[in-house]
Amino acid sequence: MKRLKNRDLAAMFLILEGVVYTTVFNLYNPFIQMFAKRMGGNDLHTALLNAAPPLVAIFTLIPFGMLIERINKKKHTILVLLSIVGVFYAAISLVPQIPHESKVFVYVILIGFMNGPGSLYLTTWQSYFADNFKGTYASRVYTIRSKYSSLFGLLTVLGTGLMLTYIPKSDDERLVLYQIFYGLCFALTLLQIFFFSRVKVHKERHHDERGNEHRIQPAKRSRLFSRETFGTIVRNKPFVILCICGFFYHFTWQMAWPVFFIYNTGYAHLNELQLAALSFASGAAQFLSFSLWNKFLAKRGNSFGVFIAAFGVALSPLPYVMLLNFPLLVMANILTGFALAGLNLTLFLNLLDTLPEDNKTIHISLFNTLTSITGFIAPMVGLWIYGQTSIFLTMGIATAARLTASMGYFLRWRSQKKIKSSDNGDNSIGDKSKASEVN
Repeated sequence: MKRLKNRDLAAMFLILEGVVYTTVFNLYNPFIQMFAKRMGGNDLHTALLNAAPPLVAIFTLIPFGMLIERINKKKHTILVLLSIVGVFYAAISLVPQIPHESKVFVYVILIGFMNGPGSLYLTTWQSYFADNFKGTYASRVYTIRSKYSSLFGLLTVLGTGLMLTYIPKSDDERLVLYQIFYGLCFALTLLQIFFFSRVKVHKERHHDERGNEHRIQPAKRSRLFSRETFGTIVRNKPFVILCICGFFYHFTWQMAWPVFFIYNTGYAHLNELQLAALSFASGAAQFLSFSLWNKFLAKRGNSFGVFIAAFGVALSPLPYVMLLNFPLLVMANILTGFALAGLNLTLFLNLLDTLPEDNKTIHISLFNTLTSITGFIAPMVGLWIYGQTSIFLTMGIATAARLTASMGYFLRWRSQKKIKSSDNGDNSIGDKSKASEVN
């Protein structure tokens, strides 16, 4: 961290901003469904809480992504979006005060609509990062950001789990604590805004692999709904292939998300502290494995790395085909956390590898929209399978589907490997012919 601060102050503030963002995320996200359940929510609300946020993202990412690319003021846009998200946190903190059963649906609606500015923030942040950080230096900065963010995230989720378990004496008191957490999310979002406002990246410059700055031309402004823009996207074969692989894998990945919660609370009968312990186990594994993943990617490449990580995450529902006790669930989440660290890291780095110099926000918006489509449909499919079969068979089906989808990343890696081998072969033939001409 100190070395990075000396080399680039902007990177340090991006890391601090990421730490605060993850702290906020872990204050509320592990307990979204539990908050609804404490207010009287049922399995339908659980499914809606999984499906509503991506549904909102589907209708916001591409049109607003184009607008953001057109305005071309990404830093200012990020600060505005964070401010809007902060208002949602403040509003959600007041939901339990609604004296009617409809408060659960109000909560679902707020969580869903909050993902509008939330998903746009992530997309614009990724585009801003891609504009200003390149190559292995970008990988190193993003890895450090992810590593320290996961550390503070797991400490946060453990602390909230302990408080939710030992401080309240009733569900009403527990709801008050949830309200305090959302109020704290609002306050921390202000701190996040401050850190990001301190990021100073010189215009018309970018960092190379050694962290040095070089002058570049400013990106061209795109026209809204331009045929030329969509033609550029379609002709970008590496990006299109990544989108196809990501669409199928995310569908199988997200299919089991609500079923995990049903399993943990309905079959394993876990409380808030035990749910927090599972998140802590997964987060600790992620924190300890980021450096290993970074070394692995430097040696084997991002394309092979995403296949290995996707394959590992694909196996995570497999232990759930039987009824597990709490210690075994902790072990399963440790293994899953190791794979998740690699998947979250490699997905973004593979996306960076396919982005052109212009229209980054539109490309990222399209990719995130596709994963939002799966995020809306897949949880419903998972619940339908659960309703038709059993919790254990559902987990087995999810495992098989994930493993099948992960082979898409394998085929993508093999295809890239063949192309590189062919290019190297052509170059070597060319070199030999030139040598014969010289001789």
